[in-house]
Amino acid sequence: MTEKVKHTSKKARKRKTDLEIRQMTLEDLPEVWHLSEKIFTPYNLQFTYRTWNINELLSLFQEDPELCLVAEETKTKEIVGFVIGTILKRPFSPWTYGYFVWAGVKKMRRRRGVGKRLYRELEKRFRDKGARIAIVDVESNNQAGIRFIEKLGFKQCQTYTWYSKNLEQ
Repeated sequence: MTEKVKHTSKKARKRKTDLEIRQMTLEDLPEVWHLSEKIFTPYNLQFTYRTWNINELLSLFQEDPELCLVAEETKTKEIVGFVIGTILKRPFSPWTYGYFVWAGVKKMRRRRGVGKRLYRELEKRFRDKGARIAIVDVESNNQAGIRFIEKLGFKQCQTYTWYSKNLEQ
C-alpha cells in the first residue's frame, strides 16, 4: 500500500513538471483563440453579459501582456491552458485591483492543477503590479467555475442579477 502511494505521488510530481507556465506571446494567440473557441461556445455563454471575442483577447494582450499566461506542455510545446487578467484602478482611490478576466484549460487537462497553477502565477503578477485585491466574476449557473474560484480562496462578496431578453423571438 505504501509503495502505491509513493508511485502515485511520483506520477503527480511528473505531471506537474511536464508543464511550463509562461507569459503568452504573439505567436500563441492563434492557439489560445482555437482553445477558447472550444470552451466559450455560444451555447455555454448565451446569457453572459460579457462575450469572448478576438477583439477582447487582443485588447487584453496589448494592455497587459504580463497578465496573459499560458500553460504549455514542455515536450510537445502544446498549449493546454491560459489565463488572462488586467489591473483596474479606481479614480481617487488608493486601491488597485487585479481582475481575473478569463481562464481556460483543455478538457483532458482539467482537474489536474493546471488552472490553479495558472492562477497562482497571475496572482503573483497582480501583487508585483501593486494590486491589493483580486476580483473575479462567474455566472451563477457555472457550478464548475464557482467551485474553481472558491478553491482559489475567493469569497462571494456581492450578488448581481442580470436579466436577458432574446430579441429574435
